[in-house]
Amino acid sequence: MIQCRLVNTARPFVRFAPLILIAAFAAQPVAGAGFAIKMATLSPDGSPWDGFFKTMGRDWETGTDGRVTLTIYPGGVAGDEPDILRKMKIGQYHAAALSVRGLTDISKDFTVFEIPLFFHDEQEMFHVLRELTPGLRETLDEEGFVLLGWGYVGQVHFFTNELARTVEEMQRLKIFTWTGDEAMANWWREGGFKPVSLAATDMMTGLQTGMIDALAVPPIYAMQVQFFKQAKYFADIPLIPMMGAILVTKRAWNRISEEDRKVMIKAGQRAEDQIFETIPTIEQTAVGLMGGQGLEVVPIVGTEVEDDWVEIANDFAASMRGNTVPEAIFDRATAVRDAYRRQSSVD
Repeated sequence: MIQCRLVNTARPFVRFAPLILIAAFAAQPVAGAGFAIKMATLSPDGSPWDGFFKTMGRDWETGTDGRVTLTIYPGGVAGDEPDILRKMKIGQYHAAALSVRGLTDISKDFTVFEIPLFFHDEQEMFHVLRELTPGLRETLDEEGFVLLGWGYVGQVHFFTNELARTVEEMQRLKIFTWTGDEAMANWWREGGFKPVSLAATDMMTGLQTGMIDALAVPPIYAMQVQFFKQAKYFADIPLIPMMGAILVTKRAWNRISEEDRKVMIKAGQRAEDQIFETIPTIEQTAVGLMGGQGLEVVPIVGTEVEDDWVEIANDFAASMRGNTVPEAIFDRATAVRDAYRRQSSVD
Protein backbone atom coordinates (compact mmCIF):
# COMPACT_ATOMS: atom_id res chain seq x y z
CA MET A 1 0.00 0.00 0.00
CA ILE A 2 1.18 3.53 -0.64
CA GLN A 3 2.35 5.27 2.51
CA CYS A 4 1.25 8.88 2.15
CA ARG A 5 2.56 9.96 5.58
CA LEU A 6 -0.02 12.74 5.79
CA VAL A 7 0.20 14.97 8.86
CA ASN A 8 -2.85 14.68 11.11
CA THR A 9 -4.63 17.98 10.46
CA ALA A 10 -6.46 17.71 13.76
CA ARG A 11 -3.25 18.53 15.63
CA PRO A 12 -2.51 22.16 16.43
CA PHE A 13 0.99 22.17 14.98
CA VAL A 14 -0.29 22.02 11.37
CA ARG A 15 -0.45 25.81 11.47
CA PHE A 16 3.29 25.88 11.01
CA ALA A 17 4.22 26.38 7.38
CA PRO A 18 7.17 23.92 7.25
CA LEU A 19 5.01 21.03 8.36
CA ILE A 20 2.29 21.99 5.90
CA LEU A 21 4.85 21.76 3.11
CA ILE A 22 6.00 18.38 4.34
CA ALA A 23 2.42 17.10 4.41
CA ALA A 24 1.73 18.38 0.91
CA PHE A 25 4.88 16.73 -0.42
CA ALA A 26 4.09 13.43 1.27
CA ALA A 27 0.59 13.39 -0.27
CA GLN A 28 2.05 13.05 -3.76
CA PRO A 29 2.30 9.58 -5.39
CA VAL A 30 5.46 7.80 -4.33
CA ALA A 31 7.56 6.46 -7.19
CA GLY A 32 7.74 2.68 -7.12
CA ALA A 33 5.08 2.32 -4.43
CA GLY A 34 2.22 -0.12 -4.84
CA PHE A 35 -1.52 0.17 -4.55
CA ALA A 36 -4.03 -2.66 -4.23
CA ILE A 37 -7.34 -1.55 -5.74
CA LYS A 38 -10.55 -3.13 -4.46
CA MET A 39 -13.34 -3.08 -7.05
CA ALA A 40 -16.99 -3.94 -6.38
CA THR A 41 -19.59 -4.98 -8.94
CA LEU A 42 -22.94 -6.72 -9.27
CA SER A 43 -21.55 -8.74 -12.20
CA PRO A 44 -21.55 -12.41 -11.18
CA ASP A 45 -18.34 -14.33 -10.65
CA GLY A 46 -17.53 -16.20 -13.85
CA SER A 47 -19.65 -13.91 -16.03
CA PRO A 48 -18.26 -12.38 -19.25
CA TRP A 49 -17.79 -9.03 -17.49
CA ASP A 50 -15.93 -10.72 -14.64
CA GLY A 51 -13.56 -12.07 -17.27
CA PHE A 52 -13.05 -8.64 -18.81
CA PHE A 53 -12.31 -7.11 -15.41
CA LYS A 54 -9.83 -9.84 -14.50
CA THR A 55 -8.01 -9.33 -17.79
CA MET A 56 -7.89 -5.60 -17.07
CA GLY A 57 -6.45 -6.31 -13.62
CA ARG A 58 -3.74 -8.52 -15.07
CA ASP A 59 -2.89 -5.77 -17.55
CA TRP A 60 -2.60 -3.31 -14.67
CA GLU A 61 -0.31 -5.58 -12.71
CA THR A 62 1.88 -6.48 -15.70
CA GLY A 63 2.07 -2.96 -17.10
CA THR A 64 2.99 -1.42 -13.73
CA ASP A 65 5.45 -4.16 -12.69
CA GLY A 66 3.13 -5.10 -9.86
CA ARG A 67 2.69 -1.61 -8.45
CA VAL A 68 -1.07 -1.63 -9.14
CA THR A 69 -3.13 -4.75 -8.48
CA LEU A 70 -6.87 -5.40 -8.66
CA THR A 71 -9.10 -7.44 -6.37
CA ILE A 72 -12.68 -7.90 -7.61
CA TYR A 73 -15.68 -8.30 -5.32
CA PRO A 74 -18.35 -9.68 -7.70
CA GLY A 75 -21.99 -10.69 -7.51
CA GLY A 76 -23.18 -8.03 -5.10
CA VAL A 77 -21.04 -9.15 -2.14
CA ALA A 78 -20.41 -5.46 -1.50
CA GLY A 79 -24.14 -4.77 -1.60
CA ASP A 80 -26.42 -3.08 -4.08
CA GLU A 81 -25.04 -0.23 -6.19
CA PRO A 82 -26.12 2.53 -3.76
CA ASP A 83 -24.26 0.58 -1.06
CA ILE A 84 -21.19 0.32 -3.30
CA LEU A 85 -21.18 4.06 -3.90
CA ARG A 86 -21.43 4.79 -0.19
CA LYS A 87 -18.54 2.44 0.52
CA MET A 88 -16.45 4.05 -2.22
CA LYS A 89 -16.97 7.46 -0.66
CA ILE A 90 -15.55 6.26 2.67
CA GLY A 91 -12.66 4.45 1.00
CA GLN A 92 -13.78 0.87 1.67
CA TYR A 93 -13.68 0.26 -2.09
CA HIS A 94 -11.57 2.17 -4.57
CA ALA A 95 -13.29 1.25 -7.82
CA ALA A 96 -16.53 -0.15 -9.18
CA ALA A 97 -18.14 -1.40 -12.33
CA LEU A 98 -21.55 0.23 -12.13
CA SER A 99 -24.62 -0.09 -14.31
CA VAL A 100 -26.36 3.02 -15.57
CA ARG A 101 -28.70 2.66 -12.62
CA GLY A 102 -25.84 3.23 -10.22
CA LEU A 103 -24.42 6.00 -12.40
CA THR A 104 -27.67 7.95 -12.12
CA ASP A 105 -27.04 8.19 -8.37
CA ILE A 106 -23.91 10.14 -9.29
CA SER A 107 -25.53 12.33 -11.96
CA LYS A 108 -29.01 12.43 -13.45
CA ASP A 109 -27.41 12.96 -16.87
CA PHE A 110 -26.99 9.18 -17.09
CA THR A 111 -30.78 8.76 -17.19
CA VAL A 112 -30.46 9.56 -20.90
CA PHE A 113 -29.60 5.88 -21.33
CA GLU A 114 -32.90 4.83 -19.73
CA ILE A 115 -35.14 6.24 -22.47
CA PRO A 116 -37.05 3.30 -23.98
CA LEU A 117 -36.61 2.49 -27.67
CA PHE A 118 -34.43 5.59 -28.09
CA PHE A 119 -31.84 3.84 -30.27
CA HIS A 120 -32.41 1.78 -33.41
CA ASP A 121 -29.42 -0.46 -32.78
CA GLU A 122 -26.22 -0.83 -30.81
CA GLN A 123 -24.01 0.95 -33.30
CA GLU A 124 -26.23 4.02 -33.03
CA MET A 125 -26.04 3.81 -29.25
CA PHE A 126 -22.24 3.43 -29.26
CA HIS A 127 -21.94 6.49 -31.53
CA VAL A 128 -24.07 8.67 -29.25
CA LEU A 129 -22.13 7.46 -26.21
CA ARG A 130 -18.80 8.42 -27.80
CA GLU A 131 -20.11 11.90 -28.58
CA LEU A 132 -21.42 12.38 -25.03
CA THR A 133 -18.31 10.98 -23.35
CA PRO A 134 -16.31 14.24 -22.89
CA GLY A 135 -19.17 15.90 -21.02
CA LEU A 136 -20.00 12.81 -18.95
CA ARG A 137 -16.32 12.31 -18.09
CA GLU A 138 -16.19 15.89 -16.81
CA THR A 139 -19.35 15.35 -14.77
CA LEU A 140 -17.85 12.25 -13.14
CA ASP A 141 -14.64 14.13 -12.41
CA GLU A 142 -16.60 16.87 -10.64
CA GLU A 143 -18.25 14.21 -8.48
CA GLY A 144 -14.93 12.63 -7.49
CA PHE A 145 -14.61 9.78 -9.98
CA VAL A 146 -12.28 8.90 -12.84
CA LEU A 147 -13.77 7.12 -15.87
CA LEU A 148 -11.60 4.22 -17.05
CA GLY A 149 -14.00 2.76 -19.60
CA TRP A 150 -17.62 2.20 -20.51
CA GLY A 151 -19.40 -1.08 -20.02
CA TYR A 152 -22.33 -2.69 -21.76
CA VAL A 153 -24.52 -5.42 -20.30
CA GLY A 154 -26.82 -5.85 -23.29
CA GLN A 155 -30.33 -4.91 -24.36
CA VAL A 156 -32.90 -4.91 -21.57
CA HIS A 157 -35.93 -7.17 -22.12
CA PHE A 158 -38.85 -8.15 -19.94
CA PHE A 159 -38.63 -11.57 -18.29
CA THR A 160 -42.01 -12.54 -16.80
CA ASN A 161 -43.50 -15.47 -14.91
CA GLU A 162 -46.72 -15.14 -16.92
CA LEU A 163 -47.04 -14.81 -20.67
CA ALA A 164 -47.35 -11.10 -21.48
CA ARG A 165 -47.36 -10.13 -25.14
CA THR A 166 -49.39 -6.94 -25.20
CA VAL A 167 -48.85 -3.73 -23.28
CA GLU A 168 -52.09 -4.37 -21.40
CA GLU A 169 -50.94 -7.82 -20.30
CA MET A 170 -47.64 -6.41 -19.06
CA GLN A 171 -49.44 -3.68 -17.13
CA ARG A 172 -51.19 -6.33 -15.05
CA LEU A 173 -47.88 -7.70 -13.72
CA LYS A 174 -45.84 -6.48 -10.74
CA ILE A 175 -42.58 -5.17 -12.22
CA PHE A 176 -39.27 -4.77 -10.41
CA THR A 177 -37.86 -1.24 -10.00
CA TRP A 178 -34.77 -0.17 -8.09
CA THR A 179 -35.17 0.84 -4.46
CA GLY A 180 -34.59 4.54 -4.01
CA ASP A 181 -35.48 5.49 -7.57
CA GLU A 182 -38.86 7.04 -6.93
CA ALA A 183 -38.76 9.02 -10.17
CA MET A 184 -38.55 5.84 -12.21
CA ALA A 185 -41.19 4.09 -10.10
CA ASN A 186 -43.55 7.02 -10.65
CA TRP A 187 -42.75 6.96 -14.35
CA TRP A 188 -43.83 3.31 -14.54
CA ARG A 189 -46.90 3.98 -12.43
CA GLU A 190 -48.03 6.91 -14.60
CA GLY A 191 -47.74 4.65 -17.62
CA GLY A 192 -50.26 2.25 -16.12
CA PHE A 193 -47.73 -0.32 -14.87
CA LYS A 194 -47.32 -1.78 -11.37
CA PRO A 195 -43.79 -1.08 -10.11
CA VAL A 196 -42.45 -2.77 -6.98
CA SER A 197 -39.25 -1.31 -5.54
CA LEU A 198 -36.59 -3.76 -4.38
CA ALA A 199 -32.82 -3.88 -4.07
CA ALA A 200 -31.16 -5.50 -7.07
CA THR A 201 -29.84 -8.21 -4.76
CA ASP A 202 -33.46 -9.12 -3.87
CA MET A 203 -34.73 -9.68 -7.41
CA MET A 204 -34.54 -13.48 -7.28
CA THR A 205 -36.24 -13.59 -3.88
CA GLY A 206 -38.92 -11.29 -5.22
CA LEU A 207 -39.64 -13.65 -8.11
CA GLN A 208 -39.66 -16.72 -5.88
CA THR A 209 -42.04 -15.22 -3.32
CA GLY A 210 -44.39 -13.52 -5.77
CA MET A 211 -43.44 -10.00 -4.72
CA ILE A 212 -42.75 -9.34 -8.40
CA ASP A 213 -43.93 -11.05 -11.58
CA ALA A 214 -41.58 -9.41 -14.04
CA LEU A 215 -38.22 -7.72 -14.33
CA ALA A 216 -36.45 -5.91 -17.12
CA VAL A 217 -32.85 -7.11 -17.46
CA PRO A 218 -30.42 -8.07 -20.24
CA PRO A 219 -30.46 -11.74 -21.34
CA ILE A 220 -26.85 -12.45 -20.34
CA TYR A 221 -27.51 -11.28 -16.80
CA ALA A 222 -30.74 -13.27 -16.66
CA MET A 223 -28.83 -16.39 -17.66
CA GLN A 224 -25.95 -15.81 -15.23
CA VAL A 225 -28.27 -15.26 -12.25
CA GLN A 226 -30.79 -17.88 -13.48
CA PHE A 227 -33.74 -15.49 -13.46
CA PHE A 228 -35.18 -17.29 -16.47
CA LYS A 229 -35.96 -20.37 -14.38
CA GLN A 230 -38.45 -18.32 -12.38
CA ALA A 231 -39.47 -15.88 -15.12
CA LYS A 232 -39.61 -18.17 -18.14
CA TYR A 233 -41.25 -15.81 -20.66
CA PHE A 234 -39.00 -13.52 -22.69
CA ALA A 235 -40.64 -10.49 -24.34
CA ASP A 236 -38.68 -10.14 -27.57
CA ILE A 237 -38.46 -6.36 -27.83
CA PRO A 238 -35.26 -4.57 -26.76
CA LEU A 239 -36.30 -1.75 -24.45
CA ILE A 240 -33.09 0.06 -23.53
CA PRO A 241 -29.36 -0.65 -23.66
CA MET A 242 -27.99 -1.29 -20.19
CA MET A 243 -24.85 0.80 -20.09
CA GLY A 244 -22.27 0.91 -17.35
CA ALA A 245 -18.87 2.27 -16.48
CA ILE A 246 -15.63 1.33 -14.74
CA LEU A 247 -14.83 4.04 -12.21
CA VAL A 248 -12.02 4.75 -9.76
CA THR A 249 -12.34 7.29 -6.97
CA LYS A 250 -10.14 10.36 -7.35
CA ARG A 251 -8.92 9.74 -3.82
CA ALA A 252 -7.40 6.44 -4.96
CA TRP A 253 -6.36 7.82 -8.35
CA ASN A 254 -4.29 10.55 -6.70
CA ARG A 255 -2.27 7.89 -4.89
CA ILE A 256 -1.09 6.35 -8.16
CA SER A 257 1.79 7.67 -10.24
CA GLU A 258 1.15 9.35 -13.57
CA GLU A 259 3.05 6.58 -15.36
CA ASP A 260 0.85 3.87 -13.83
CA ARG A 261 -2.34 5.83 -14.50
CA LYS A 262 -1.55 5.71 -18.23
CA VAL A 263 -1.33 1.92 -18.04
CA MET A 264 -4.67 1.74 -16.24
CA ILE A 265 -6.39 4.01 -18.77
CA LYS A 266 -5.15 1.94 -21.71
CA ALA A 267 -6.26 -1.29 -20.04
CA GLY A 268 -9.67 0.21 -19.27
CA GLN A 269 -10.06 1.22 -22.92
CA ARG A 270 -9.15 -2.30 -24.04
CA ALA A 271 -11.77 -3.72 -21.69
CA GLU A 272 -14.35 -1.30 -23.12
CA ASP A 273 -13.49 -2.31 -26.70
CA GLN A 274 -13.76 -6.02 -25.85
CA ILE A 275 -17.10 -5.52 -24.11
CA PHE A 276 -18.63 -3.56 -26.99
CA GLU A 277 -17.35 -6.05 -29.54
CA THR A 278 -18.37 -9.29 -27.87
CA ILE A 279 -21.47 -8.67 -25.71
CA PRO A 280 -23.97 -8.46 -28.64
CA THR A 281 -22.86 -11.91 -29.87
CA ILE A 282 -22.85 -13.40 -26.36
CA GLU A 283 -26.36 -12.02 -25.85
CA GLN A 284 -27.71 -13.90 -28.85
CA THR A 285 -26.05 -17.07 -27.61
CA ALA A 286 -27.55 -16.59 -24.14
CA VAL A 287 -31.10 -16.37 -25.51
CA GLY A 288 -30.53 -19.59 -27.44
CA LEU A 289 -29.12 -21.40 -24.41
CA MET A 290 -32.00 -20.31 -22.19
CA GLY A 291 -34.45 -21.37 -24.91
CA GLY A 292 -32.97 -24.85 -24.67
CA GLN A 293 -33.69 -24.83 -20.93
CA GLY A 294 -37.34 -23.85 -21.06
CA LEU A 295 -37.35 -20.12 -21.78
CA GLU A 296 -40.25 -19.20 -24.05
CA VAL A 297 -39.60 -16.37 -26.48
CA VAL A 298 -42.67 -14.15 -26.92
CA PRO A 299 -42.45 -12.39 -30.33
CA ILE A 300 -43.27 -8.67 -30.34
CA VAL A 301 -41.05 -6.98 -32.94
CA GLY A 302 -42.59 -7.40 -36.38
CA THR A 303 -45.99 -8.42 -35.02
CA GLU A 304 -49.29 -6.54 -34.83
CA VAL A 305 -48.62 -5.53 -31.21
CA GLU A 306 -45.29 -3.79 -31.87
CA ASP A 307 -46.91 -0.43 -32.68
CA ASP A 308 -48.57 -0.34 -29.25
CA TRP A 309 -45.18 -0.83 -27.58
CA VAL A 310 -43.58 1.87 -29.72
CA GLU A 311 -46.41 4.27 -28.95
CA ILE A 312 -46.15 3.89 -25.19
CA ALA A 313 -42.34 4.08 -25.39
CA ASN A 314 -42.58 7.36 -27.29
CA ASP A 315 -45.04 8.71 -24.72
CA PHE A 316 -42.64 7.71 -21.95
CA ALA A 317 -39.71 9.37 -23.72
CA ALA A 318 -41.60 12.63 -24.14
CA SER A 319 -42.60 12.62 -20.47
CA MET A 320 -39.01 11.95 -19.35
CA ARG A 321 -37.57 15.12 -20.90
CA GLY A 322 -37.09 17.67 -18.15
CA ASN A 323 -38.46 15.28 -15.53
CA THR A 324 -36.52 12.03 -15.31
CA VAL A 325 -33.92 13.17 -17.86
CA PRO A 326 -32.41 16.68 -17.73
CA GLU A 327 -33.38 18.70 -20.80
CA ALA A 328 -29.82 19.56 -21.85
CA ILE A 329 -28.56 15.97 -22.04
CA PHE A 330 -31.86 14.78 -23.59
CA ASP A 331 -31.64 17.34 -26.37
CA ARG A 332 -27.92 16.77 -26.94
CA ALA A 333 -28.39 12.99 -27.25
CA THR A 334 -31.37 13.45 -29.57
CA ALA A 335 -29.44 15.82 -31.85
CA VAL A 336 -26.44 13.47 -32.06
CA ARG A 337 -28.67 10.46 -32.70
CA ASP A 338 -30.69 12.19 -35.41
CA ALA A 339 -27.54 13.47 -37.14
CA TYR A 340 -26.15 9.93 -37.14
CA ARG A 341 -29.37 8.61 -38.69
CA ARG A 342 -29.30 11.23 -41.42
CA GLN A 343 -25.69 10.44 -42.24
CA SER A 344 -26.39 6.70 -42.23
CA SER A 345 -29.27 7.14 -44.66
CA VAL A 346 -26.97 9.04 -47.03
CA ASP A 347 -24.22 6.43 -46.78
